[in-house]
Amino acid sequence: MNPSTAVCIPESITNSWCIRTTIMSSILPYKTQRWDGLPGEIRLLILEALVQDGDCKLAPLATVCREWQVELERHNFARIRLTPSRLAGFRSMVHRNRTLVGYIWFCLELDDYDCTKCAPGEGLSPEELAEEVGISDTDKCPITASFQDLFSILSTWDPNGELILDISIYSPSDSEHWFRYLTFLPDHPSQRVLPPPTKASDDDDDARHGWVAGSRHAAPPYMAFIKVFHGIMEEWPFDSDDAEFEWWDQLPSVPAVTSLLLRQQNRRRWRPDVLAHMFARFPRLQEVHYEPWREWGTLERKTDKCELSLSI
Repeated sequence: MNPSTAVCIPESITNSWCIRTTIMSSILPYKTQRWDGLPGEIRLLILEALVQDGDCKLAPLATVCREWQVELERHNFARIRLTPSRLAGFRSMVHRNRTLVGYIWFCLELDDYDCTKCAPGEGLSPEELAEEVGISDTDKCPITASFQDLFSILSTWDPNGELILDISIYSPSDSEHWFRYLTFLPDHPSQRVLPPPTKASDDDDDARHGWVAGSRHAAPPYMAFIKVFHGIMEEWPFDSDDAEFEWWDQLPSVPAVTSLLLRQQNRRRWRPDVLAHMFARFPRLQEVHYEPWREWGTLERKTDKCELSLSI
């Protein structure tokens, strides 16, 4: 073990071990007190406690010794949160540990917005509405370029084992206005992929958005729902449906992905006919967890028809 490395030992260990360690240190030989002198099952318990402790950063601990590096990298690389800004270094980051990666949470964070855009005014023209609620490429979130880069990287991975791709599209501002209960979390509750921070608080009053003492006292306006449930790339950057289908079809094939998650926590909607072209890029796809929100009125019938054709 590197003597210059500061090791974070969780209270769950220190509280139960400190008395026994003091006693043992007075009677056990020096070699037994060293890390490599501890029994294997004790070393494993310590590493498991480090992994489960939410306040201890694991990445620096991988430099403590070879054993810590092997065990902690197995955990650190098993589940990865990936954003557009991290795509540039993603290939080199996982090159040595590619086989450890089993889950990728691909987070496309849309631009923030303020109260002037959280519920666009009714009576807007189609062009004005598209400008207010449309989802397309921006400097912060270049959607098409991000998918292109992600598929290009994953297309080089050998199709060994299982790989889950979890795609999320949201704005951090979604939980700061009418929908303060929204959370943006990974699919697995007991791992260290950190969710993006939200500013919503149950203790705050926000009567302007229908919240009093953390409880809803007024329903969101219709346009607030339109903002959060709008279709993905519905207006831009493609001029027609065929142009969008052709764009998906030209993306590299990704045999490494075996499962795809499109979860209900993402309010913004994928069109089923677009998903058919996306799914075709994963020739080894075995499972799809697609959780669409229910549509209402004539749009419900249209969406149900499209989803039926997708399942067939």
